Amino acid sequence: CNRSIYSSFCHSLYSMSSHIPTRSLLISLIFSFLLLSLLLTLHTLSHTTLITPSPSSIPPSFIHSPCISTQSSHPIPQSLSILPPNIWSSPFSSTHLLSSSIQSSIKSALSPSELSSIKSLCGHSLISSLTKAVHVSDFGESTFVSTGDINAMWIRDSSVQIGLYLPRLSSHKYLRLIIEGTIRRLSFYILQDPYANAFNQHWIPPKQLALKDRVIGRGGWVNTRNYELDSGAYFLTLLYDYFVTDALYRPEILLSETLIFDAVSSILDTWITEQNHDIASTYRYFELSQNGKGSRTNNATGLTWSGFRPSDDPTKYGYNIPSNIYAAAALERSLALNENVWKSEALERKVRTLLGDIEAGIEKYGVVEVETENGRKLAVYAYEIDGFGGVLRDFDDANVPSLLSIPLLGWSKYDKNVYENTRKRLLSEKFNTFYYKGAKLEGIGSPHTRRGFAWPMGFAVEALTEKGGSRSEGEVVEKYVKMLRQSLESSCNGEMHESVNVDRGCEGGYSREWFEWANAMFVVLVENGLGESCENEGSDEIQRELGKAEKSRTGITEQRGIGFYQNNYRNDHRLPHYYQGLGAAIQHN
Repeated sequence: CNRSIYSSFCHSLYSMSSHIPTRSLLISLIFSFLLLSLLLTLHTLSHTTLITPSPSSIPPSFIHSPCISTQSSHPIPQSLSILPPNIWSSPFSSTHLLSSSIQSSIKSALSPSELSSIKSLCGHSLISSLTKAVHVSDFGESTFVSTGDINAMWIRDSSVQIGLYLPRLSSHKYLRLIIEGTIRRLSFYILQDPYANAFNQHWIPPKQLALKDRVIGRGGWVNTRNYELDSGAYFLTLLYDYFVTDALYRPEILLSETLIFDAVSSILDTWITEQNHDIASTYRYFELSQNGKGSRTNNATGLTWSGFRPSDDPTKYGYNIPSNIYAAAALERSLALNENVWKSEALERKVRTLLGDIEAGIEKYGVVEVETENGRKLAVYAYEIDGFGGVLRDFDDANVPSLLSIPLLGWSKYDKNVYENTRKRLLSEKFNTFYYKGAKLEGIGSPHTRRGFAWPMGFAVEALTEKGGSRSEGEVVEKYVKMLRQSLESSCNGEMHESVNVDRGCEGGYSREWFEWANAMFVVLVENGLGESCENEGSDEIQRELGKAEKSRTGITEQRGIGFYQNNYRNDHRLPHYYQGLGAAIQHN
């Protein structure tokens, strides 16, 4: 009653109570308490400023954001509008990579047979992870996502595989638990070992493994312990992509779980330690030089060290520039998440300092000069550096993050002119010895696979980054058509593979029988190139498979004189309402 706005009310209550019979006092006090609560609520509201910016203060790019709807069920901070999600987590209709006229020209340039085969393969690739690689436990609390023919969960691969379904949540609500289970499982894995890049589906007692496996960190949950900087960046950007997904009810609830916040903190602390790898890090791996420590690096660069590339190959020089660029993009998004979800001052200071260091390091050490044929100096991005003068230039690896993929990585400060200079040289046999051109295919390969083998994932990246620079609309169309045809040529057994022989195609051999990361990138290529979703083709494949199974079963029942399904439905897979949907094909434990 000391608060002035309530003093008269309180004194009136005291005065009134002295005239109320004892038996009615309790009822009066209850009524008075409710009235006082109402007054307190009205007072609080009257002193609360609702932060609702006027339409004129919001830039058009925010109002028409591809991934954030003004009808979303969670608050939409203006700061998020300038940070797009990963391209594999974005609705193809809103990435704005290509105009509708370019997409129409691409479709016109392909034959009806090619177009049908591309769409069918895209539909298969879209549902492949869900129906074959995903294993859901505890009704969505945990989701294991296999990389394909290796039964292990890579942080990088699974983030892309599952991110592909984020734009489809509005029409497939059951996918939310599967995606959230993936995020929880990745968080759990990262807390087990922030240096590991791939994990087992089930815990394996280390004592069951050979000594050669135990000494490189394998066992328990860890499948491989190749420390790759990009793994953490994939996880952080997946969190951001999840948060900005349209029409998602209160995504901050999941991101506020301590398991996830602690995983984020663990990644950041590891990156900070690896800024001073030579001095502070305890990480060792037998494939690296200096008794597992890796080549000597300059701790003053501000960059953060990585023992391995996104290909799982050892780095030649410890500072991988594409991975540091992706880390910078991840840190930008971590700041946005902290502002809107975690609200930790300590985390913000940590991220801002780390981001500033890495960005300064990229600009100072990551941009190097090459000499052209006419003796002119040209600025390009290096692939790796050590800070002492050791530089790997005119080189790229098809695995993402790569130098070719820089525009797709989301870092807001990359130099477009430097990128264009870099791109021209990377897509040339003359400068990049891992750019292969054969009778059947051409594209970027990797030291991870045989020489003369190009990567279908590289085909997708080459097309998706084509629009830009001084390239004409016709050149963009030509590039997409070529990469779509090459991708089709590379699907040797109805799947996208890791690498394929450029001279003889599938007949010359390929690596990785089943590679879900490549499948996901093919879907991104097709949907952005054609401007169409592959969901219908994916559903058709599910129905065909169910139809085949039904036909097999009814064949047996007919022998027993029961032909109900055979006679009434004819096992026609074109009638989708006769079958269960995609959700029924996802594996649950």
